[in-house]
Amino acid sequence: MQELDLEFEFSLKPDPDPELAPYVVRFLGTSVAWDDEAATDRIAGEILGHRIDLAAAIVDGVEQSLLLDSVCPELSEFAQTAFGDDGCHFMQQTDEGVTKKQECSGLVYINEITIDPDYRGQGIGTALMGKIGQMVDVEDSIIALKAFPLSPEYGKPVPPADVERVKRFYERLGFVHIGGEFMVKQANLCDNIKKRMAWRKDRPVKSVRAQPAKMGV
Repeated sequence: MQELDLEFEFSLKPDPDPELAPYVVRFLGTSVAWDDEAATDRIAGEILGHRIDLAAAIVDGVEQSLLLDSVCPELSEFAQTAFGDDGCHFMQQTDEGVTKKQECSGLVYINEITIDPDYRGQGIGTALMGKIGQMVDVEDSIIALKAFPLSPEYGKPVPPADVERVKRFYERLGFVHIGGEFMVKQANLCDNIKKRMAWRKDRPVKSVRAQPAKMGV
């Protein structure tokens, strides 16, 4: 199979609703491939979703459930499944091997990822997911999605084999099940965040010597 020459484009825009814009960013990632037969660029895959700044909303007194429901009903359904009474958090393992609850300041929710049938099985979905950690601010966040494929024919049930295939795909990317069809991934498991955390850990701490106070004359 010939290796694809892909280009990736990413756009991030505040939500068009002025009440949501301070807290919600919409993102759209596109993978473009050159089609020799048509002699033109062709969209091979797309990923779209929202980045919600939960911390800023809490500080401003915005009710989390109302905020998420205003973005899309699926987000409200996710929150009811994943979040406890104390809001958004995930379980993080420290360097000492201790697991502790880590509060999230943000939620990155992937609403949809689609791959052109002609380009499936060539790593485009994995590449698009990898771009999330590079292009979207995911630090101190969880990445979430509903791992349930769309039916190829409207109104007809999705074959069980397709459902299992999609779930295995996200499991390979580090997502875990939390209830229903929802899956989540700690953002600190993204390669980009791992590198940032390693840089902070290895960076030498500079000590600053305090200057003696000068007495006035």
